[in-house]
Amino acid sequence: MSGFEDPKPGENASWQEVFEYSLPGLRAFLRHRLRQPSDIDDCLQAVSVKMMEKGENVAPAARRAWLFRVAANEAARVWRSRATTDRILQKVAHDDVDEQLPEQNLTRSETTDRVANAIESLPEDWRQVVFLRIHEDLTFQQIADRLNIPLGTALTRMRRALERLKQRLDSEDS
Repeated sequence: MSGFEDPKPGENASWQEVFEYSLPGLRAFLRHRLRQPSDIDDCLQAVSVKMMEKGENVAPAARRAWLFRVAANEAARVWRSRATTDRILQKVAHDDVDEQLPEQNLTRSETTDRVANAIESLPEDWRQVVFLRIHEDLTFQQIADRLNIPLGTALTRMRRALERLKQRLDSEDS
């Protein structure tokens, strides 16, 4: 141990001592999960608040591990929040497409019509899987459950539908 490191806090150390001792490790731990320094600082602040709110119920020997668990949960919360924000931004960006030049809207509309017609030409059981995956954003397991079919069947129907769509759209382009 170099002269710059704090000694490990003892069994009767205060929460503040445990937090200060754990801070460099917590920061490094969060750096691997979050890239933005501001997100790391926000997580550390949340950990500190939770420590003050709920820390008295944690056994002294488990305090450091508890801090890391709370930090992991806070990092996950940041990721979930960011994913939600990204989805909203994508939707707004998609809505902004309508404000593009008329010829861009026309091309987009024609492409959408071509794809919709190609999907309509699929066999009904394939079309159901495509619809549930694209429009309802269901996982393949959820699709299989909803249609009362095996997971492998749902996956095969989607694969075959995509192959058929690709063939049809490629042949129209030729």
